[in-house]
Amino acid sequence: MSSKVKIIISDTHIGAGGARQGNKLEDFISDDIFFRWIHELIAESEKLDEEMTLIINGDWIEFLQVPQVSIFDPCQVYPSSAYTDVSAEAALARLEVVHAGHPLVFQALADFLSPGPPRRSLVILFGNHDPELAYPQVQEHLRLLLGAQGDRQGLVKIGDRSYFADGVYVEHGNAYTEKIDRFRNPDHPFDPDNPQLIERPPGSYVVTDFYNVIERQRPWIDGVHPMSSLVFYALAYDPAFALQFIKELLRNAPDLVNDVLVTGPAETPGDKLLKDLEAEDEKQLAQRLAQDKEFATAFSQQVAQALIQKGAAPSTLHPGLATGSKTNISPAIQAQEIAEQYWAMLEKAAVEVSQKKRARVVAFGHIHERIEKRLPTGAIYLNTGTWIWKANFKNSPETVWRDLIAHPEKYMHQRHLSYARIDLDEYGRITAARLLMANKPPAPPPPPEIMPSPGLWARCVMGLRKIISDVTGWI
Repeated sequence: MSSKVKIIISDTHIGAGGARQGNKLEDFISDDIFFRWIHELIAESEKLDEEMTLIINGDWIEFLQVPQVSIFDPCQVYPSSAYTDVSAEAALARLEVVHAGHPLVFQALADFLSPGPPRRSLVILFGNHDPELAYPQVQEHLRLLLGAQGDRQGLVKIGDRSYFADGVYVEHGNAYTEKIDRFRNPDHPFDPDNPQLIERPPGSYVVTDFYNVIERQRPWIDGVHPMSSLVFYALAYDPAFALQFIKELLRNAPDLVNDVLVTGPAETPGDKLLKDLEAEDEKQLAQRLAQDKEFATAFSQQVAQALIQKGAAPSTLHPGLATGSKTNISPAIQAQEIAEQYWAMLEKAAVEVSQKKRARVVAFGHIHERIEKRLPTGAIYLNTGTWIWKANFKNSPETVWRDLIAHPEKYMHQRHLSYARIDLDEYGRITAARLLMANKPPAPPPPPEIMPSPGLWARCVMGLRKIISDVTGWI
């Protein structure tokens, strides 16, 4: 009996390819590293006679940012309609585009498979960005692309929500965090109103209708996760963009929850805010948000209440926000608190899973945050993070965020290509469970340039401009 190794990755978000040729929506640029890493695992398996299972834990393919076309042009801007068809036929067309854009990824996975000895198998779970993996037609075509036929057919399992074997539980995790990213039936990601089609949660339409447009001008936005945190960071540092984003979220997110008790008129906080925003002069409102910190704080609390009610922010965000009570939390602090609340929600789910399943290791993805922690139950909780770039600016000064917005190229090379590794001995006992990296840690970005202090004349001009702006509304 040989030892076993389980390798877990998640959130690679592989798209249509062509990032270097002009595709602004492609976030996965680590094809060469992925290929080398998989072949290092193959060599280890062969040398040490280790049975290996590679588990891809959701959001492997970024179906939401791959157009339904026969020939993909990385420089072309495709309309939203190219991303919205959820049929199996559309999914197959997108899968072909992804395969053509990332041949090394598919070749590496095909090379990994082996009936053995030692046996090497592949498990691909679905996430909220790739429920198309539940289509039988997609599964069949993937097996063809991976050469998983004949005696290799049983080496690939595709389209489940979770994996549990040898005391190791793996699931993407979107069922426990933002309600706008949840499927109505977490185990079966098909539309209850049209069971022949996969279901796209409301948050997915924010990606196809908004992210796919705005990411071409602001390529850094996918590095800020979750999207509700992005709302508040944008309120702090890019108010004009924030207002566009808030309106898009409110239009797409239905009234999913009753976590906020709405009394009095039937109009919900989200409905009211959207109506108010559509009646406002967006330019003037953005200007006021940038200049008046007290107003920005009050406005961000109104936004938080609306997003909580829409299921786009956690109801446990902060005492008072759910009921509309006044607090003094800045938008940037709210952004960080949202992310931390989602981390806590997944950790709580990991505790519950470890108790219910008697799992010794629980692995999630989804939140794009690398976490390695011993739970109160004694189980180990691992979150495998992401293979796309991830902003980690906790407690960073305002200058860093403004530098990111002005110079995203300085930061977007930061990619911690993390994965989980669980080792089991020949008796099935887990001997190690930890996070590792497939690449060397990226170097930190250079600090923001120090801006020279304005002289007396410049300060006088700026003061005069502010007075004129306050009186006339001109910028």
